[in-house]
Amino acid sequence: MNVFKINYLIKHGFLPVIFICLGLLLHSCSVIQNISRKPESSVLPRPASVPSLLQSIDLLTFNARIVIQSSDGDITLTAQISYSGADTITIRLKDPLKRQLATLTITRTDYNLWLQRENRYLSGLELPTRIGNYSIPQLPLKDIVEILIGQVDSKNGQFNLVYDRLHRLSRISKKTKPDLIVTYKDWNPIETYYWVPTLIELVSDRDIKITIHYSQFQIELRKLT
Repeated sequence: MNVFKINYLIKHGFLPVIFICLGLLLHSCSVIQNISRKPESSVLPRPASVPSLLQSIDLLTFNARIVIQSSDGDITLTAQISYSGADTITIRLKDPLKRQLATLTITRTDYNLWLQRENRYLSGLELPTRIGNYSIPQLPLKDIVEILIGQVDSKNGQFNLVYDRLHRLSRISKKTKPDLIVTYKDWNPIETYYWVPTLIELVSDRDIKITIHYSQFQIELRKLT
C-alpha cells in the first residue's frame, strides 16, 4: 500500500480517519504511579468479589501509537488518552508530524470533537453513519470506553467475547453484522487483579486494519472504603 502524502491529508482533513478509529474501534486516590511490566505469573485472575477495573479507576492515562492500513494508503497517528473514572475518556490526537490535530471527549452518552486545524466543533449522541466517502461502523458510545482498554462487560449481549486463561479478553466481535473484529494480543498487569492491553488490532471487512500500541501508563485507583 502507498503511504499517504501529508499534503493530501491536510487538504482532505483527518475527520474520516478519526471516526474510523472510533468506529473500529476507545473519591480519594493513591498517588499516581508509573506502571512497569511484571511477570504474568505475578498477577492472579480477578475474583468475582473484586470490582472491575472500570469501577476502580479514578484516573488512567497512557500514550497510543495508531497505525491505519487501508487500500487508500497507510498512516500513523499518535494520541494521549485519559480516563476520568469509568464514564469519560479524552483522546488528544496528533498527526504524523506530531502536530496537535484534534481533541475528542467521549462519555457513555455523547461525544464532543474539536478539530484544531479547522477550529470547528462537532458533537452528538451517536457517531455519524458516514463521513465523506467513508462508511463508519456503528458502535454505541458506551462500548467504546470499554473496548479501548479491553474491559467489555461479560453481560454485554451485543458482542461475542472470547477470553484467555486469566479471563482477559482475547477477541470480540459484534453478534449482528460482524464487520469488525477486535483482538487483544498483549496485556500489562497494573495492579493486583488488574490488566490493561498494550496491543490491539481492529480489522474491518471494509479493507481497513488498525493496530494500536499503548505505553507509559499512569493510574490513580479509588481507595476502598
